[in-house]
Amino acid sequence: MYNTKLLAWGMLFLMMCTFLLPLSAAHAASTDSVLGTLASSTVASKDSGSGGSGFFEQVFGFLFDKVLGPIFNIFGGGKSSSGTSSPVNVIPLPSTPGDSAGGVGSTASLRGKVIVVDPGHGGSNPGAVANNDRESDNNLAVGLKLRDKLVQAGAKVIMTRDTDRTVAPEGSSLSEELEARVAMAEQQKADIFVSIHSNSNPDSNIAGAMTFYHGNKSPDLARAVQTALIKTTGAVDKGISPATFYVLRNTTMPGVLVEMGFVTNEQESVQLKNDAYRGKVAQGVFNGIAAYFDNR
Repeated sequence: MYNTKLLAWGMLFLMMCTFLLPLSAAHAASTDSVLGTLASSTVASKDSGSGGSGFFEQVFGFLFDKVLGPIFNIFGGGKSSSGTSSPVNVIPLPSTPGDSAGGVGSTASLRGKVIVVDPGHGGSNPGAVANNDRESDNNLAVGLKLRDKLVQAGAKVIMTRDTDRTVAPEGSSLSEELEARVAMAEQQKADIFVSIHSNSNPDSNIAGAMTFYHGNKSPDLARAVQTALIKTTGAVDKGISPATFYVLRNTTMPGVLVEMGFVTNEQESVQLKNDAYRGKVAQGVFNGIAAYFDNR
């Protein structure tokens, strides 16, 4: 896996060196023409109104999603097809001191909100597997518990999946699977997008929960969810970090990808398979979502 990833990034670097400067020059001369070409051949990164994707990020997304991804099957923003997490080169951001997001938000703020809950993987793609623990099972169990809590609070919840299955038709490519999840959120005009995942690492000593977001549209949501999740579960706090996961990069609404814990860590794997602990995780994410809307 690591040789494949290194080769992929090496190819990406060469592609960028070969094509980026000419594209940049073309951009300076005729922005509309270049962006129009890119938009016609890829799923465009959406402009959230609080800071859209820059030209170079669009080029990067095009190369990664449409060239390297299909060749090496490495869609997912850091997760390979085997489900093993690769290191993400991001800088964890500390929670703001005194942030009220650590508390339980008012359920009144959730009434009428449209929330997409996305249990990662499923069906023929179990995600990370270790210690007799399948990521897709953990993701679905917590996602269903989170759904129930949100519905009880008056939110409209759309599940990308509510059984052990893929979202796109079985046999679809990984890019089609991710596009299907994004499409559901966009079609429903969701207020927020919450993707639930379990992490993995070659070092079985690594443990903890972390929350990812993309760009400048979602750090408040990430901070609220992460703070409440740690407070509720007592998990190791690995912070919040910006990242370029496909489902976050291509959705227009604020979104987060929550890594609940590491299936490769024996202790966390036991917890993630425990129904009571799954309930705590769901409660923590719920509390964070409620606190986020309280502060809007």
